[in-house]
Amino acid sequence: MQSDPENPEGNGIHAVELCVYSILSTDLDGIYQSINKLRESQALLVLLLRRCRNSLKCENELLYDKEDIAKSALKVKELEKRLNKVTERLNEVKLRAERLVNQN
Repeated sequence: MQSDPENPEGNGIHAVELCVYSILSTDLDGIYQSINKLRESQALLVLLLRRCRNSLKCENELLYDKEDIAKSALKVKELEKRLNKVTERLNEVKLRAERLVNQN
């Protein structure tokens, strides 16, 4: 018994349907692969953006943390005062040493 290509009941699927399905499934497979590649790329980009954001956030905290700057400025002022006192004391010691040398 031969099947008639025009008769859909003979072999179950018409030849045109097979062609259309083949063309569409090939295109759909390509689209599906492209979508998967796009999702992978998107995931990588999200990871890179998060890494950049975290890096910039840490840098911003280090550079623009006002509390640390204020603490550092206060410490510098205190050290400057101590340095001035030590310099004054050194000058006094030098004067005493010169007086002692001149007396002898």
